[in-house]
Amino acid sequence: MRILLASSSSGSRGGGELYLLYLGRALAQRGHTVLLWASDHPRMDELANSFSGIGEVLRSPYRNTYDLRGRSISSYLNLRSVGQLAREWKKANPEILHVNKQNLEDGLDLLHAARRSHLPNICTIHLTQSAGYLKAKMAPARDFIARRALQNYHNSLVTVLENRRQDLTAFIGESPRIRMIPNGVPLYDIARRPIVREAKRADLGIANDELLVIAVGRMVAQKRPLEFLARAEEVLRHYPKAKFLWVGDGTLSAAWDEWVEAHQLGKTIRRLPWRNDVPSLLMAADVFLHVAEYEGLPLAILEAMSAALPCAIASHLLAEMPFLDATNSLSVADDGAWMDMLQDHGRLHAIGAASRNLVEEKYSYAKMAEAYEALYHEALGKP
Repeated sequence: MRILLASSSSGSRGGGELYLLYLGRALAQRGHTVLLWASDHPRMDELANSFSGIGEVLRSPYRNTYDLRGRSISSYLNLRSVGQLAREWKKANPEILHVNKQNLEDGLDLLHAARRSHLPNICTIHLTQSAGYLKAKMAPARDFIARRALQNYHNSLVTVLENRRQDLTAFIGESPRIRMIPNGVPLYDIARRPIVREAKRADLGIANDELLVIAVGRMVAQKRPLEFLARAEEVLRHYPKAKFLWVGDGTLSAAWDEWVEAHQLGKTIRRLPWRNDVPSLLMAADVFLHVAEYEGLPLAILEAMSAALPCAIASHLLAEMPFLDATNSLSVADDGAWMDMLQDHGRLHAIGAASRNLVEEKYSYAKMAEAYEALYHEALGKP
């Protein structure tokens, strides 16, 4: 099958964009020809370069919704680009077009172009919380436009989590078009974990008996890196030898640096820019700490679970991820009870092993690709 993955092009480091890399790789391993279409904006260069090892990459002078002054309203009314997009996609001659949207309101012009192209197509949406829920500016108008565009799109809309499916149903109404396919990640070779752990800790200058807590993500308000720092400060009162590491950067990087410097914790709390050895860093850590404000189904958590790394997750997020419970995760709540388990090595090992088993059973990228393959055949009217 010849499959064109079309990105709404918000950036190379968002989980929704990395998902395209994982899905493309898994589909190629299943024997399909996979292409990526993305904006020619420099922020998409990293994803495009990574995808080039999987399949052909098509770049376009497309402007993401959040590059437009009128945001979703401008995107929805961007009729001039719709015809051009449809022609570009038809020229690539795919059997199936798969549009990838970060949230409800971005890429509304992509949905219109998908209809205009007359190609069999589906769309995945990672974040289904409404503008009203997120307390965004002009939320009623933005939700009205997004709802209208999604209701006018008559093909399958895929969410990545059951709660997100329920959100979308509440937003546009009950419909058999709404499906749920969980995100998937590679299965890391955890047999190598002891060797990788020792080498990576030596690189970082962290002793084997020091508790290492790690986070991976963009330094933006949604991910709450400053809340991570507050939690780190709490842990340090109980475990003075603990170390903390954040991998990623963004608009809050300067605020992070100022906080660390003001608290004189530069030797204890560090951040690293984006890098390619994240699996090794996950294997070197003892706990993965995730305290974001809201999520879809975060690849960062699934990757940590794939590395058999126990995840400590904000309690409000755990409430939206029913596949996680006390056997395979820690709940980060204000009572601080989760910190009592950070030195219980037996408990942490059991949680990490359980989370790895869960990824093997349900959240590998091979299983994700298999589910999408079935949906593509359905869109094509094939058995």
